[in-house]
Amino acid sequence: METNQANALFMQYKELVPQDKIAILKNALNNANDSSYDNVSMAKTYNPTTVLLCSIFLGGIGVDRFIIGDVGLGIAKLLFGWITLGIWPLIDIFFSYKKAKEKNLQTILSSL
Repeated sequence: METNQANALFMQYKELVPQDKIAILKNALNNANDSSYDNVSMAKTYNPTTVLLCSIFLGGIGVDRFIIGDVGLGIAKLLFGWITLGIWPLIDIFFSYKKAKEKNLQTILSSL
């Protein structure tokens, strides 16, 4: 991939991936072939802030898990989250932001 294309994609996605994995993203974009630019630029990513807000306000019914594509865990959280007396939704608030960023990185790397 050309340097300016790799830099444009890096600037687009650097806030959507975990901070400790930015070097992996930069290296993968620089080593990608030219035909993968369109695939990566059209990759479905999730806004971590939106996922966090959904986790805070609608996490008790599993909406945060549904948004990031964890449908199985979303259904389990919807059906059984009350059994944990609200502990599971509370813990998920702290993990949802990071989980969204990790899903974004997986999506981008699989698009390459």
